[in-house]
Amino acid sequence: MPSVPKDKGERVRDAVEILQQLKEVGIPPTDFGYLATKQVLDAWIADGESRTEKIPFPRALRIAHMTLPRLAGRKVTFVLKVTDELREALKERES
Repeated sequence: MPSVPKDKGERVRDAVEILQQLKEVGIPPTDFGYLATKQVLDAWIADGESRTEKIPFPRALRIAHMTLPRLAGRKVTFVLKVTDELREALKERES
């Protein structure tokens, strides 16, 4: 069975879901990380090429790890991970 690329509509749906979830967790559309994520998603919607990105969210002290697949049926992954700075601050707080 040949590999079928995600169609543009599916890419748009995936992108909208990510951006909505960022808003739901309190990341405003004016945030650097939100804007950088949107820029990557816009490029992916346009060209459909797979990509893996790390996007900083400095105000939230997080880094987003995002994987955007080329093939239909593959899931987009978007995980906000704690930065070392936040990890250190939490350790100091516990002491």
